Amino acid sequence: MHKMHRSSTNYGWSQPMLGALAGSVVSHSGPFWGTAALITVISMTSCSQLSTNAFEATADFEATVKTAYTWQVEYLPRNVSPDRPNDRRLEQFESTTLVTTNGIRPDAAGSGPDSQGLWWPVLPPQPTVDDIEDRRRSAEVPGIPEVIKSSSYTITFNQAGEAKTLPTNYDVYRQAVKAFEKDRPLALILGPQDQSVLSAEIK
Repeated sequence: MHKMHRSSTNYGWSQPMLGALAGSVVSHSGPFWGTAALITVISMTSCSQLSTNAFEATADFEATVKTAYTWQVEYLPRNVSPDRPNDRRLEQFESTTLVTTNGIRPDAAGSGPDSQGLWWPVLPPQPTVDDIEDRRRSAEVPGIPEVIKSSSYTITFNQAGEAKTLPTNYDVYRQAVKAFEKDRPLALILGPQDQSVLSAEIK
């Protein structure tokens, strides 16, 4: 995982407010986290700022994206009309997935990087006419199979001496990739109840 370095950034709080914040020195001897790190969590109205400062530039992060291709077919009633929009039905068939960490090309990548810097898996087999007919209900007409692209993001970081993985978004993933390439640390903004990462800034 990428090393995060000591940061002395002042985020604009007054000295009394900063003095009230609690900092704790933690250490972990597992393979993920090499040395002691100082974790400071600053609570805000709807999110919190997580600053990870290491005495010897040692807090780590991993940003991952899971990309997927999925074949999908739309089924419609034979006598579809504008007043029956809810009769549309989707069926999903074969899919393939690929996990990329910190933007590094996975060995199993089928294509990429695309215009967003993402790697993609190989295409799954297209459903046959038998596959499509097997999913069809009475009085339905199947559409043409199409490939649906999807992606989901997570980031793993050191919080209180433990590796914590949270869901995040494309923008955070890209910031993490850039930080990894430049060997720079990240400052993370966490969402409500610290259940997600909303944004990241390269330090």
